Amino acid sequence: MRIVERFSIIVFSVVVLILSGFTILVSTELINVDIFEDIFRVLNENIVATVCICILLCLWSIANIFFKSDSKNENSNGVLMENENGSLLITKESISNLVESVLKKSQDIKESSVKIEFDLNRDLIINIIATVKDNVVIKNISSKLQENIKLTIKKATDLDVSSVNIKIKNVEQEKEKKVTVQ
Repeated sequence: MRIVERFSIIVFSVVVLILSGFTILVSTELINVDIFEDIFRVLNENIVATVCICILLCLWSIANIFFKSDSKNENSNGVLMENENGSLLITKESISNLVESVLKKSQDIKESSVKIEFDLNRDLIINIIATVKDNVVIKNISSKLQENIKLTIKKATDLDVSSVNIKIKNVEQEKEKKVTVQ
């Protein structure tokens, strides 16, 4: 939801909350109606302003109730793609599974975790935390992984990946196999 829509709903909700609170206080006689005589006098003197404000509030409430956001492609769970035949939601989990399949093919990666994010422009950002084997050139393996991940995601989903961020958490030493002679 956009900031303007959130602000609109918050302001409208506050106005309705205040009006409801006053209605409750007046109906339970905790506040005397005579207090509002000055307010009603001002509203009666400025009938055009009162009618315009009421019409705007009515239109605002109708817009908040019945009209959807025009930002259909914004979904926190993934990417929504639409065409004339229908819609397709590619979830973050699906994208994560594609990334993990690329990581599993690499023999230089021991462990990994993947996090999928979208930036403000709804561009795909992939964050990977990995443990690599000893005796690998980290720069080469990370560059190769970034390229393979971008190609795999593009091929499978037709989504462009803005960045693949790899954090090497650990370099795991291979344990020497002990040979026992009997």
